[in-house]
Amino acid sequence: MASAKDYKKILDDAVTVDDVKRAKAAFWKKMRAFAGRVPFARQAAALYYMIRDPKVDLPLKAAAVLAILYFISPVDMIPDVIPITGFLDDAGVIATAISVLGPMIKPYMKNADEWVQKGQPMKDEEEVVVDVEVTQKAG
Repeated sequence: MASAKDYKKILDDAVTVDDVKRAKAAFWKKMRAFAGRVPFARQAAALYYMIRDPKVDLPLKAAAVLAILYFISPVDMIPDVIPITGFLDDAGVIATAISVLGPMIKPYMKNADEWVQKGQPMKDEEEVVVDVEVTQKAG
């Protein structure tokens, strides 16, 4: 399995700080717009929590940021407004990012599970979460 150093080499300079800001700023707006129709909301939220973690280096956040940018983009291969099939491409991109991030995403899935269990309303990000820091055990 690839290590964090491997991902850093692959994804170095793949995203910018501005990309992270755009992803953070528009995430909850998109989730609200399609509330109840995003079958992968938990996984998307986990990616969001990862990009909020200040301990994760920017190159390691690249897959999560790129997936969220695709999700929030008004231009998709399959427009989101098309019933049933509109989110297939988004789901594929989110699933791919989760797969690429492997064990690195697990702590953020726990954050997403807590968000789902609490039934948190989909508000602007500042009202929902503050930057999270996840400490992982080495091993």
